[in-house]
Amino acid sequence: MATMEKIIAQQDVYHVFQPVMRLADRSVLGYEALIRSDAVSTPDLLFKAAAEQNRLFELDVLSITSAIAAYFASPKRRESGEYLFLNVFPSSLANEAFPRFVEKTLREHKACARRIVFEINESKSQADSWDDASFARNLRWLRELDCLVAFDDVGEGAITLRKIVEISPDFIKLDRFFGQNLFASEKKQKMLKFFADYCKDEAMLILEGIEELDDLLKAQHLGVTLGQGFLLSRPRHLAELFEENEVAT
Repeated sequence: MATMEKIIAQQDVYHVFQPVMRLADRSVLGYEALIRSDAVSTPDLLFKAAAEQNRLFELDVLSITSAIAAYFASPKRRESGEYLFLNVFPSSLANEAFPRFVEKTLREHKACARRIVFEINESKSQADSWDDASFARNLRWLRELDCLVAFDDVGEGAITLRKIVEISPDFIKLDRFFGQNLFASEKKQKMLKFFADYCKDEAMLILEGIEELDDLLKAQHLGVTLGQGFLLSRPRHLAELFEENEVAT
């Protein structure tokens, strides 16, 4: 098992970025920062080690700090209108030190706050954090700072319809389960149509896990306008993505 103390102390992490795209024209709405480490073979093992060693908050701090620094390093990125999606665990959001950390991190990028989207992870093991008073307080503070909020992996874990109504996230990201084999499943199509109708006036809906053209076309037919998945673009290093976009345009 990886030693998180060493990984965090040496900042042995980096990010790949996966575009969130408008399905109609394949233009980029923003990029999700996905943490990686050479010391651990998969992100799941990295998060597992952090949880077992009680260092999830420290890992989130390191991840968010390094992703913001990498993404907004160039003037071109600071001036673009694209969003940066950052994953955060509910327990980290509920941590009393979270506002101080975010305020310090954004000090150099305050003008970009409106383009930062905190994706709240839906892990079942973190279900209790959603009802923590500090969680609600820090969430309100984030919005006062002009940052946006997304519910990630909706339909997979702890987020309920009640939380969607109570918190009114700016983005709802449906779990990849609903994007895979969508074309062949009437039940998935009905559920997707429900969320698409709800989100017309309440939030921006993003369908994850789009890997086949038939599923993409079905999602568009059901009213989904934003998506993410290997069919659209795989996670890559920033330099590769931006070079690819420049060639495309």
